[in-house]
Amino acid sequence: MGWDEWDQIKSDVAARSDGGTQLNSASGADGAADLRTHSQGKKAAINALEVHIRPGLRRVGVHADDSTNSTEREFLTWDTGSGLKDAHEEWARQVEMLQTRLEGDQAALTQAKSDFRFVDHEVHGQASSVTVNTSATRRDA
Repeated sequence: MGWDEWDQIKSDVAARSDGGTQLNSASGADGAADLRTHSQGKKAAINALEVHIRPGLRRVGVHADDSTNSTEREFLTWDTGSGLKDAHEEWARQVEMLQTRLEGDQAALTQAKSDFRFVDHEVHGQASSVTVNTSATRRDA
């Protein structure tokens, strides 16, 4: 590709572009706001984590602990017993990691809900502090 061809391609692209920035995922049609949060969805997710998922994980973990502990005792002298013990320890680590992750997800959802509540107030405060010069005597630099 020669320089002339490259210059022509750049000129064609520049001619098609209006020079503005556009988010391809945001339609911006009819002046409607595209960025939205779903407050009820976050509230439902937080509730599900708090009331159902995390307590359910705890119950399943305890049930697995009880049944595996009794099986480990029965096979204590066998190689199977040590294998069960290793698997049980790994299971306990994974349950703990999942519990920690779910706690973090719940905290993040709660924080996001709180953050979005105050963003509008902050933006409104910043926008209202901007002064617009409407006088006829403007100085252009």
